[in-house]
Amino acid sequence: MKSLFFLSLFLVNTFIYSQNDNVFLLDKWTKSGLPSCSSDGENVFNEVWGVEINNLRFAVLGSTMGTHFIEIAADNSLSEVDFVQGKHFGNVIWRDFHDYNGYLYAVCDQPGYVSSLQIMDMRFLPDSVSVVYDSSELIIRAHNIFIDTSTARLYACSVLTPNGSFPLAVYDLSNPISPSLIGTYEGVDVVHDAYVINDTAYLNCGYEGLKVVKFNDIGIPVQLGELDIYIDKGYNHSGWLSGDGLSYVMCDETPSMDIKVLDVSDLDDIHVESTFSSNFYDETLPHNVIVRNQTAYVSYYNDGLQIFDISNTSNPKRLGFYDSYSGSNDLQYRGAWGVYPFGNGEKVLLSDRKSGLFLLGFNPPPILSENPFSIFPNPASDFIYFYRNHPGEADYDLLIYNSLGQLVDSFVSNNDYYLIDLRGYNTGMYYYQYISGFDSQMLSGKFFID
Repeated sequence: MKSLFFLSLFLVNTFIYSQNDNVFLLDKWTKSGLPSCSSDGENVFNEVWGVEINNLRFAVLGSTMGTHFIEIAADNSLSEVDFVQGKHFGNVIWRDFHDYNGYLYAVCDQPGYVSSLQIMDMRFLPDSVSVVYDSSELIIRAHNIFIDTSTARLYACSVLTPNGSFPLAVYDLSNPISPSLIGTYEGVDVVHDAYVINDTAYLNCGYEGLKVVKFNDIGIPVQLGELDIYIDKGYNHSGWLSGDGLSYVMCDETPSMDIKVLDVSDLDDIHVESTFSSNFYDETLPHNVIVRNQTAYVSYYNDGLQIFDISNTSNPKRLGFYDSYSGSNDLQYRGAWGVYPFGNGEKVLLSDRKSGLFLLGFNPPPILSENPFSIFPNPASDFIYFYRNHPGEADYDLLIYNSLGQLVDSFVSNNDYYLIDLRGYNTGMYYYQYISGFDSQMLSGKFFID
């Protein structure tokens, strides 16, 4: 992405490269000796979830062996503080987690093997985690879970129970360590994942599309809406509701398929408002998504973390990315698996199937809708943003010159925002030149480093 022209800038800019547009590495964690589910060593880790206990932040990371609890220290360093082995372990590809009232709920889905629902008491972290429930009486296997904290209900997707298999089963968590079955949903062949709020469940139903179902007080499902025909339809894998509840971001886990932004303001008329993609290669493949307010954080196989502004639902814009996978794109389903943004997304957890856990920092650029072209702050010290409002994505070159007219840095991007690290620059005046690869437009100006 960058071309370096001065040896004095080489070391700092080698580090800057890993920022990958507004996102930068804070720390990594992995564990050697864990078995892999594939001969190439790619399938070791899986889902990640974030929790905040006792004013501290922790990552919950799944592996072939079980559940790892990793503390995020004040200096952003990562360290494992506890581990819980899964009831089934060794050759596990799929685990999933969700938390409620200080407890972690964990499931495993490995066809042909008996696993369980595990409930772990996290209230004494970072000292210890204790298993308070580990049973197959309700759940033998489940592919994903989601907890509607407003109603204390757990939704288990593609679940195998002692009474048979169901696309979806709903459990009462009024007593957090003693769940009980409320009801099941059998209106489709499969529910791969779900997002639920106030008993309304947005169900990702594989090749059957999206179903929106509400469960009444006694657990009987009533369908409120559906979307079974749409552009770039593939295997409807996962999704997340926007902060205002008007949009739903949906990922089809099928190569080359774009992510969809759905208008769900009227459940009788759910429709695709727009689509977007990482656009890194032809068969790019999204996996999971979490939305915070109007920002979508997406884990892409092979493409790592991708962050998009969806505040304009008709024209999503990429704000940043971080690629955790350095292998060939010819091998699909590699690299990033899960994503979890804390708070407003200033820190993001990303799980990589081979490399483990990444703690990433994100500097969200400010909104400058009133100014179509700007560089700020000016004067600057450590960082400066370049901003150019494009009608869509458009490749451009950004050139930096010193006061003598010598080229000192060069950048290539296709995003509206570009964050430049100035810590390797001397104080003084600099010039910048923007050259559009779309229409050859040229813009220039100057900025100061104090």
